[in-house]
Amino acid sequence: MAPKITLYTFPASVNAIRTELALLEKGLEFEKVIVDLFKGEHKKPPFSEITPRTQVPTLVYEDGGEKITVYESIATIRFIDDMHPEPALMPPVSESGRRATAIMRIEEFQAKLDPANIMGSVAFGKQTREQLGKRVDNLLAEIARWEEYTTNRKFLAGDQFTLADIAVFPVLVHFEALGYDYAAKTPSLAAYMEAVKARPSVVKSGWLTAFAEFSKGLEIAQVLAD
Repeated sequence: MAPKITLYTFPASVNAIRTELALLEKGLEFEKVIVDLFKGEHKKPPFSEITPRTQVPTLVYEDGGEKITVYESIATIRFIDDMHPEPALMPPVSESGRRATAIMRIEEFQAKLDPANIMGSVAFGKQTREQLGKRVDNLLAEIARWEEYTTNRKFLAGDQFTLADIAVFPVLVHFEALGYDYAAKTPSLAAYMEAVKARPSVVKSGWLTAFAEFSKGLEIAQVLAD
């Protein structure tokens, strides 16, 4: 019997789309429940009673009478891949080099690729390029490193689309919304972005359109543009 899966999400969320992409890549059936963050629905019952962090994504997975709640986007995609090994979203242990690369990219993204969340500072804190100062300089230098990671590779760990791509791609779209020109500055990353954008799971999710519409309404300053 197939598990009952419920994904609590917000359409434009850079975090919640990771969980949705993992579910779509696996071909799993799931119910999508929209939590309107701007109306404070995440802080009220019934959602506030489901997860102590009151955040999206939150995944509720019911199988064999057991109900499991998983939050934190990277935790959700790892859990999905563990519970449903096929199709694989990580290189096998037998391909240790590629597997190590995928694991490293996930960890690097969390620690190094804008851990201070420039998008939040700009979109909601309304900080300017001048106010952000060294944070922008550091981010631009870090993006250049990821250009190296995608040179002569279709995806972050080679030709296979992995959890690393699901983790990293949404935040790269954030930088695009902040004015970063991938085609002009980092052509390998630009090709990578186009490959992921064309992936059936990304297209089916509708996230790119939802995020673009959301971003337009915020009138985001182009702090990463020249």
